[in-house]
Amino acid sequence: MIELRKITGDNIDDVIALDIGENQREFTELTNLRSIADAYVLNADGEPAIPLAIYADDVVVGFLMYTYDTMDHKSFKNEVFYRKMSYFIWYFMIDKSYQGKGYGKLAFEKMLMDIETMPHGEAEYVALFYHTRNVVAKTLYASLGFVDTGIIQDHSMLAIKNLVRK
Repeated sequence: MIELRKITGDNIDDVIALDIGENQREFTELTNLRSIADAYVLNADGEPAIPLAIYADDVVVGFLMYTYDTMDHKSFKNEVFYRKMSYFIWYFMIDKSYQGKGYGKLAFEKMLMDIETMPHGEAEYVALFYHTRNVVAKTLYASLGFVDTGIIQDHSMLAIKNLVRK
């Protein structure tokens, strides 16, 4: 069973200790520790940032973080989502020891279900960036309804998904 849990004093060391495979390092410069620190700063600045531990049967197997903010980057200026509130997947990883077991997709689906409840406010979109050479990520995100926008920043493609109103 997959669960998403808050980062606490009881699990922070386990989350920080998670690691990706050597062949995945080219796809991200972030670490779990850096993302947790970013969440602290973003929350202090009034931008909701939600870092969560991914559990499979009471074992920490991954980490994710999403934010709630305006899509106002200058490269979005001519897009329908420009200046719209959205949820943004900041970071998502499964530890190298637990990859290939389906945990990533299950955790991502659970996160999307949480986002669809609009926990921090209304939004039309959920967005993310993935490295253009990361075929595994592209395939996963496409299977969950994300569409490439053609906007590339620092070798990463912006993909977006319309949120379904419930």
